[in-house]
Amino acid sequence: MAVFSREQVEDFLYHEADLLDSWRMKEWYPLFTEDGEYLVPPIENPEADKHTALFIINDDFHRLTQRAIRLTKRTAHVEWPRSKVRHIITNVRIVEQDAEQVLVEYNQLVFRAKRGMDEFVCHVKQILVPDGDSFKIKSKRVILDLHALRPQGQISIIL
Repeated sequence: MAVFSREQVEDFLYHEADLLDSWRMKEWYPLFTEDGEYLVPPIENPEADKHTALFIINDDFHRLTQRAIRLTKRTAHVEWPRSKVRHIITNVRIVEQDAEQVLVEYNQLVFRAKRGMDEFVCHVKQILVPDGDSFKIKSKRVILDLHALRPQGQISIIL
């Protein structure tokens, strides 16, 4: 029996995407639980263990908070002036759920415009926990469906 509807989950994901697209980072990071994590595994091993593999991004709550705050400052030279960013979310599926958490997977295309256009094709796995009439993110794992990071070899935005 479903506890949470796909519509509830999608509304939350669209809200998160809107915060990222409008660079409201100080509103984004509180979406995570205090034990939350933001992960981007190696392209060649998307199911890697974060304890044994070198991840592109392996942030606990403290690190993701610092990343979000740093991106709002002019001293974040790679993102000043800020890129134009759009997160496109599709194929949202609730994989598992109970009263305590929801495992959701979806596809995401992130466009970043700044001196050209970068496109990040992703598959995302999130564990959401209920928080009042919404959710908090316990885990966000962004799997890049790319052969390599191009052209600059870095990710300077939140996917």
